[in-house]
Amino acid sequence: MRIVIATGIYPPEVGGPALYAQGVERALIRMGHEAPLLLFSELKKYPSGIRHLFYVWKLFRATRGARAIFAFDTYSAGVPSALVGMMRRIPVVIRIGGDFVWETYIERTKELIPLPLFYRSPPRLNFRERLSFYLVRSMLDRATLAFNTRWLFDIWRMPYRVNASRAAVVENVIGERLPAQGADTKVLLYGRNIALKNSDGFKRAFAKARARGVRFELEEGSVPHDMLIERIRSAYAVAIPSISEVAPNMVLDALRCGKPFLLTKYSGYAERFGGYGVIIDPLDEDDITKGIERLADKEEYERLKKKIAAFTEVRTFDEVAKELLSLLPV
Repeated sequence: MRIVIATGIYPPEVGGPALYAQGVERALIRMGHEAPLLLFSELKKYPSGIRHLFYVWKLFRATRGARAIFAFDTYSAGVPSALVGMMRRIPVVIRIGGDFVWETYIERTKELIPLPLFYRSPPRLNFRERLSFYLVRSMLDRATLAFNTRWLFDIWRMPYRVNASRAAVVENVIGERLPAQGADTKVLLYGRNIALKNSDGFKRAFAKARARGVRFELEEGSVPHDMLIERIRSAYAVAIPSISEVAPNMVLDALRCGKPFLLTKYSGYAERFGGYGVIIDPLDEDDITKGIERLADKEEYERLKKKIAAFTEVRTFDEVAKELLSLLPV
């Protein structure tokens, strides 16, 4: 079966969506399917709108003879995929793993609104954000949706008018446990340099914790996944203090490496994996400081490490690919 993969990014580009596209591509090939991949980021040299039209044209050509499209980006790849699927009359499965409109608004305004609150009292969007919202909402009626968490499905259900009969939850991969290494004093704050990551607020809270006697060091950056894993294995803990974070791979990587984490309460993983780390309110710097101090407490740290050591759940890309295939009509 020929299944075209439409994705925004792909290794060596850094990010969870890139690894997801690569992992599903390889799993489909292992199963004996054809899985040609079309990368949107190759068109970023063109203006917005023009590059989307180019992508539609390239995707239309690539889907000749295809059985389906798997799109791993809601806007850049998802909207063109829904259009091409309608033109080709083939099914489209779109992975919903983030919120493009919310991210765009936060980055433009620097107004730190958590994702669950964003649609309860919608702020004033500019023309591009409104257009993106309506394009994404129209796309949802022409595809089957694979949400990576129930949390995000619940947020989207009303504002995007999600048809529950055409939606499912397909959770992320959980890799096998890695041999534990000793911990230094570094807390890792890795990720994109964008407003929603809340880096400035975290660094202020971190400075307060150090002033109170916490002897952690902060390490920031963005590196390829294999290098990130090695840094986590030797670090003390990882921090994900974002205003919201749907399903952060850093949490899963920390569990694989046997390390506790500090995580925003506005996350699909706060309930799912919260017992293995420290949950904080990203809008309350005092609460972040207390969370850092809690991680610094040796008794609490050893308790979390012991609980993580008992975590044995594993989930493979083969399982993910099979679940995505099961969403296609017979």
